Amino acid sequence: MPNDKTKIKVLTLEEANALLPQLRLDLRSLREQRAAILRTQAQVEIEEMTATSSAGALSPAGHAAVTRHMENLRLQTRRFEEKLGEMVQRGAHLKDLDSGLVDFYSRLGGEVVFLCWKEDEPQISHWHSLRGGFQNREPI
Repeated sequence: MPNDKTKIKVLTLEEANALLPQLRLDLRSLREQRAAILRTQAQVEIEEMTATSSAGALSPAGHAAVTRHMENLRLQTRRFEEKLGEMVQRGAHLKDLDSGLVDFYSRLGGEVVFLCWKEDEPQISHWHSLRGGFQNREPI
């Protein structure tokens, strides 16, 4: 949920649809960043396994490599979180990166709802209540 510095951005259908080209790029970038994070995590695990003695001590070279990978991991994670934050500032709330599921706060009648979009859809054509989810989508 938003903190004191973040206000919920409520978008019209037209405003949300206008964000879709950028969101497609953002989703691709987030997937690439996630893949890089997973590769770096695997490198840390490999270093820990291969540079550890039978007594369980990490060699100095292994320690240096793990430290280097962990710093890279922190940087990659920060970039990922920043990209998510940029999306939220624009009014897009990522629900599932794999399927490209994104919700947008909007108003339908007098009710605040989520406009619901999947990356493979050409435009936003569904909504659901704030308590509902993808399985409760309704056509607009």
